[in-house]
Amino acid sequence: MAKKQDFASKVAKAQKSGDTCPVCGDVYSYVKKEQAYFSDASQSWKYEMKNHKLCKCNEKEILG
Repeated sequence: MAKKQDFASKVAKAQKSGDTCPVCGDVYSYVKKEQAYFSDASQSWKYEMKNHKLCKCNEKEILG
């Protein structure tokens, strides 16, 4: 039977992989941000989706 993965082991695994913020040392979580814009070429609304690394020190800049 497989071993169940808990939250503590997920965080420990993420810290080993190098996905930590150099400023605050927190593990990054990835957030997909969607933004609508009007395209002059096609004369219609389009959506742009970007993935952002989110941690405690840049949370207000990305979400706010």
